[in-house]
Amino acid sequence: GSAFKPFLYTAAIDNGYLPTDQYLNQPTVEVNEDGRWTPKNYSGRVGGLMTLREALRGSVNLVAVRLISDITPKTVVRYAKAMGISTPLRPFSSLALGSSEVIPLELVSAYGIFANNGVHVKPISILKIEDRNGNLVYQARTQRREVLSSQTTFIMNNLLQDVMNRGTGYNVRGVYKFYHPAGGKTGTTNDNTNAWFIGFTPDIVAGVWVGLDDFQYNLGPNMAGSVAALPFWATFMKTVYDSLNFKRDSFTEVSGIVKLKICNETKQIATNYCPDTYEEIFNINYRPSESCDKHKGPNALRNNRKRQF
Repeated sequence: GSAFKPFLYTAAIDNGYLPTDQYLNQPTVEVNEDGRWTPKNYSGRVGGLMTLREALRGSVNLVAVRLISDITPKTVVRYAKAMGISTPLRPFSSLALGSSEVIPLELVSAYGIFANNGVHVKPISILKIEDRNGNLVYQARTQRREVLSSQTTFIMNNLLQDVMNRGTGYNVRGVYKFYHPAGGKTGTTNDNTNAWFIGFTPDIVAGVWVGLDDFQYNLGPNMAGSVAALPFWATFMKTVYDSLNFKRDSFTEVSGIVKLKICNETKQIATNYCPDTYEEIFNINYRPSESCDKHKGPNALRNNRKRQF
């Protein structure tokens, strides 16, 4: 389901796509191994242009499918594999919506990269073994790999925090009152047979899967990840933070990130004449260069063209 989308967005951000890049939230017809495929949004609604930040926040399927067509499914497969996914991934546009199966433990450990400054840590079940006299028989060795730049990781971390603060994961805040810094993503498979929520804080990453082994049955109407899986994640996290004395209450800042004021209408760099603006973060090597071409002043740049797809 949509819990796979962060791999798509990671590939995009790491290859120079911007959080402000816009795609149409409109129907599209794709060709995959089974022939023609017409993806739909979970809500059934469509709209106009959306930024990548807005689309991930709202888990908009149509934007994800258009995005993977640009960066190619094979690129997304390569990133997912590098981030620890070992199961077969079919390189088709439907991969943007999580059409291939993944192992929950691998998915959770991959999300840990976003909280761990781009470093993947292989999960360990047994830390050590001692005999009855306390002698060490076995000591696990932590396997760590840097798989993403700190800049890409920081931006993805921020985008997934936005999902939690304002998007499909908002109930973590609004209903369950978990207010520690956190990011995450919901996921729902076709016909509500499986629901997911994977999320992380500066100290811990956890995932919840709710589903049925027999695909003849489903969880019931409207049982999306935000309804079926998120409550378990939020309840678990509240219990953990009430019980354990975690010290870190913020994610690590990194170098190579710039903040720019963006015009909310054109999604270009705001001028002094833009009436509605917001702040966005960018990799210092991949940032917009064009000023707003609608709200021009005497010294504003002219004849600029905004980046759209």
